[in-house]
Amino acid sequence: MQEYLLKVNDSASKDVAEWLLLAKAPTHVRLATLAPLSNYGYPSGADAAVLKLTVHGVVTGQAGGDEAPHDFVPWQNVAYLSDGSGLAKELAGAKK
Repeated sequence: MQEYLLKVNDSASKDVAEWLLLAKAPTHVRLATLAPLSNYGYPSGADAAVLKLTVHGVVTGQAGGDEAPHDFVPWQNVAYLSDGSGLAKELAGAKK
């Protein structure tokens, strides 16, 4: 299993909040997959993001840009999806 910390794009905010039963979408989510995902095609320093959630799976891509490929991750490959805002804040504080 592999875990990723992904930003939540504005286009996915409503979907993420609904799926996680939150009043407001988190800034980040933790996405764990059974098979690893590729970051091939992402520019150096780019942030990965959740672009859309559907009944079939999760669409990921680059936060704030379209240089990186959009990937579809079917729910069959998702171990869990959870609020990652706390972890993102913790990691940002550790970098300072």
